[in-house]
Amino acid sequence: MHDVRLFAAANSGAAVDQFSMGYWITALSFGVSVLGAVVGIACVLHGARSSGFRLVWVTSAAVSLGGVGVWLATSVALLGVDIPGTAMRFDGGKMIAAMATAFVAVFVALIVIGRRLVLARLIPGGLVMGIGFGSTLYLGLGSIRIQGSVEISPWLSAAALAIALVTGVGTLWSFQALRSPLARAATVLLFAVGVAGMYYAGIAAIDPTIDSVAKAPDGLTLFEFVFPMFVIGSLALTVPITAVLIAPDRRETAAAIAAVRRSELESVH
Repeated sequence: MHDVRLFAAANSGAAVDQFSMGYWITALSFGVSVLGAVVGIACVLHGARSSGFRLVWVTSAAVSLGGVGVWLATSVALLGVDIPGTAMRFDGGKMIAAMATAFVAVFVALIVIGRRLVLARLIPGGLVMGIGFGSTLYLGLGSIRIQGSVEISPWLSAAALAIALVTGVGTLWSFQALRSPLARAATVLLFAVGVAGMYYAGIAAIDPTIDSVAKAPDGLTLFEFVFPMFVIGSLALTVPITAVLIAPDRRETAAAIAAVRRSELESVH
């Protein structure tokens, strides 16, 4: 059996080592989440000021916040998880579904909230983002395959979802309501801490039962999947980072062209 199911009371006694590779994996995961948030929020802010390229900015923000800041960060953290007594494999289809869910959740949430702070839009947008983040985590945990079964506590899952909802609503409110550089930095930290809290509440919810006579699990090792996605994600971030860096120059150029045109019109008249 290689199933994942909800349980009411966990009592298998099987251990889950969350830091089998050391705490540097935790630091790396947090850094990935921070990087995704920095780039993603910058894209959101540029998208709020843009008209013709808004969807491009929103897409870039969804890749950065959802794909990198949530999915890749939590997948990197999963690299440090070990369950003694069994090989661990992962369902590649569920991992891809988790990545797509994170992207779609951020994209839809940013479309819903619009360009400025409106409470009637903020709440549903935050709920979409938070539920999407929680679903991303559940799909990631649900992809685990071992010799036996993995049960997931509904209570700790609910705690992880609650953290995801607070993270979603809080992040959206923060970067719309607060403008100072210090507030932006606080938003990034809020996001990264929220993602980490959601992940560790979720990983605490799993309770494996080892069956020594079961066959070895099918699937991929997490490193086989995450490492190429880490490389692709890092390369993908170069596009929005470059766009963010050159965007002020484009605005200044557009303003200069507009000024020249006004000057030409005034000279004609």
